[in-house]
Amino acid sequence: MRYDQAAILTDLDGTLFNSGGDVCTQDRAAIREFTDGGGLFALATGREPGNALRCLPPLPINAPSIVLNGAAVYDFVQRTYLHTTLMDRTAAAGLLGFCLQSALPLDLQVYTTEGIFYASPTETADPDFLRIHQPASYLPPEALARLGWFKLVFLEREAGALRPVRDYLHRTGYDRRISVVEGTTDVVQVGKYQEYLPQDVNKGTPIPVLRRLPVYAGRTLFAAGDYWNDMELLRAIDVPCAPDNAIDAIKAVCAHILPSHNDGAIAHLIRSVIPAL
Repeated sequence: MRYDQAAILTDLDGTLFNSGGDVCTQDRAAIREFTDGGGLFALATGREPGNALRCLPPLPINAPSIVLNGAAVYDFVQRTYLHTTLMDRTAAAGLLGFCLQSALPLDLQVYTTEGIFYASPTETADPDFLRIHQPASYLPPEALARLGWFKLVFLEREAGALRPVRDYLHRTGYDRRISVVEGTTDVVQVGKYQEYLPQDVNKGTPIPVLRRLPVYAGRTLFAAGDYWNDMELLRAIDVPCAPDNAIDAIKAVCAHILPSHNDGAIAHLIRSVIPAL
């Protein structure tokens, strides 16, 4: 079957990745059929490109992808950024500096143009959180200052450690210059974290950038996602889809509900939803 009028952008965690953190056999086969038939397969993920590649099995990612929750568009074929939005450096550096000076019990990650770095010592990092954010290493603030920053991720090592950070953002007015995304993870004991992005950036903001790229011209854009950070992507896309394990708010904005991430959600999108349109 020909898929040369279609493009898919998929979230990873909870959508393409099953509960074991892998891509199921039927999804792998269907993605290969899709790209062999002329389809464009791309990611829409909060992950950094190197981290995404480390976690993915060999898949034909043959179109520019949304990474870093919308802070960049990345070409996995050419291994280069096509579009970037960096953080307000004054606000971001002030926020990081406050956390370091206050010695808050947080893991402090900085996502840069050169990859993921820890501003807090990796020796004190939660080992499970560190493991899933590889490749990463410690870099002192003066070295970090020489790089462009896409986003920050702060993980609580003690419950309530993020409360002073929220107060600082409000007190300085930096909450009007940085977008804050709340999150939880089940890979660590405390599990609460905050992600800090350039103001008004989300997974949906790069969609106009993609539509202007010649490779996407004339294509119907399909997307699949399961969580809050996918909302603006799904609202900006032509055909929004969600796996059955998605939160209810995400399902409510989608045209199609797919099987769960454990049951071949992307395979169903390729083999059933796209041919029917």
